[in-house]
Amino acid sequence: MAGLTPGPPSRNETHASIGLQGMWGFSPALDLLHTSGLSAAASTSSPPSSSDPINILLVSACDVRHVLRTLAARRRHTSLASRPLHFYLLDNPTEVLSRHLLLLYTLTDWEIPIRQRAILFLELYGNCLLQDRTARYMDNAASDLIRLVCDQPSALTDMISLQHLKFRDRDAMESTFKSWSVDVPYDLEGLRDTRLRHFYGERYDAKKNVLDWDYQSRVKVAPAGASIIHIKQYREWRNSGIAFEFGDATYNQPNRSMSSYTPGFMKAGKNQGMKKDVRGFWLDIVVSPYPSFGVSWESPNKFSEDLGLVLNKGTGTEQHRHHTVEVSTYNLMSYLWEIETGAAYTMTKKEDIFSGLGEDASDYVAYSKAVSPPDEAPPDEKKEPEAETPLEEVAAEAAKAEAAKAEAAKEEAAQKAKEVAAEEARKEKEERMEKKRLRQAASRARNIIETLENVTVFPLSGQIGEMYGKNKFEGLFDIVYASQHGSHNVKEEQFKSLLKPDARLVMESGKHVYAVGAKQLPELNKLMLNVVEEGGGWDFVNGDAKDEQGLLDLENFVFKRSS
Repeated sequence: MAGLTPGPPSRNETHASIGLQGMWGFSPALDLLHTSGLSAAASTSSPPSSSDPINILLVSACDVRHVLRTLAARRRHTSLASRPLHFYLLDNPTEVLSRHLLLLYTLTDWEIPIRQRAILFLELYGNCLLQDRTARYMDNAASDLIRLVCDQPSALTDMISLQHLKFRDRDAMESTFKSWSVDVPYDLEGLRDTRLRHFYGERYDAKKNVLDWDYQSRVKVAPAGASIIHIKQYREWRNSGIAFEFGDATYNQPNRSMSSYTPGFMKAGKNQGMKKDVRGFWLDIVVSPYPSFGVSWESPNKFSEDLGLVLNKGTGTEQHRHHTVEVSTYNLMSYLWEIETGAAYTMTKKEDIFSGLGEDASDYVAYSKAVSPPDEAPPDEKKEPEAETPLEEVAAEAAKAEAAKAEAAKEEAAQKAKEVAAEEARKEKEERMEKKRLRQAASRARNIIETLENVTVFPLSGQIGEMYGKNKFEGLFDIVYASQHGSHNVKEEQFKSLLKPDARLVMESGKHVYAVGAKQLPELNKLMLNVVEEGGGWDFVNGDAKDEQGLLDLENFVFKRSS
């Protein structure tokens, strides 16, 4: 086995590697209003009524990254900002929809500071194992989400509409939320290891060679060019399922939100051959959660541009100064910051992704640094003069002792006065910070309300074919996003019946589907384009990028309905 030579995966391996179900995407988060071209079109044409909603259908998006980034950038699009924004999330099974709600709950938990919320989100999003406190957070969140699906007051009541879900879907989601309790056993490590053994087969003992081959031949080099994903991080995730590690945290609790069911058959017993849903770990084990947030970023200044800085260029020992976990954290903080402040997140120090927070009064770390007095240097030790001989000048000795006592009392009083002044200064600064915190909170509340005003998320379950022929969906959507998991739906004859005459279609490319070899990728891209062209009625709007190399560089393909 040690001499086994890894090679490009077969089609069966590709299917086994990306999983039967998706809970993270294979491309970076998008501002769909910008990527689709809808924003630019709206600025050059007569605008619709401000009460006319923008309806966006996401087909098997696998997560809520596009919802997050579109919301963060919403106020940039002045020609569209006043229109209601409706997101329709079509995903299967209901465990995936349930996880969407968990991620939205976490993103909108405004009581948690941005830094901690970004880290918490990434842990829930991409780690198979969680910290104890994160597992408890998910347990508590599940209780709130149960209230949501049972039509009781919830933190997401104003954002989520369940009107298109059947009662059996709600019941299934309630059961899913209950299964997230820390008291419910889930052997995620064992189930994931079973997947790994099935995927590697006889190569299991040589899996280090296999994943190193995948990294060197697909992740690191063009067309993906995601060398910011460090090989140690990629290797750790492939082996343990932990994508995002922070500090010296201990990850020992299963991420129950990654549990799901898939149809199977009984192999033995009196019910042999009968269908039965099988609980397991059915997610991606080759691509990783990194492409969603950790391979690209906006650069409003030189400090953020340097997130991609490569050291020792041209020496054969090139290495990124930063890595994908830092980029992912930076991106999450950027989106949350823009939602809450209305401004782009800007780093103020070199190589410090948290520097843009400044003295953010809602941030525990920044707050503590601002109100804590600086450490004082220890007082200089003064060398005491040698004592005089007791037999000489006893009277002078006594007088000197009295003087020293008086001096000590004076110094003690001065020290106490200094401490009182320092405490008063600390309290005064804390009061200023508290006032600042309240001002920031009020400002952020206004920004949050403005960003989320008239925003509604509609979870949808089932197959897209169930939407055809229903009046409520006829000609409804301005934008449709289809992931690798959902792109096959585009070729269906009735698909266009869901769209407005000038609708836009965004399809996820295979650039970051590392399970597909570099030599196979052009074939996959052409296949996706053929799927659209077979349906007819679409114009490719990615400029002159329709040649083979141009397609390889694209992370998404964008189409507009032909006039």
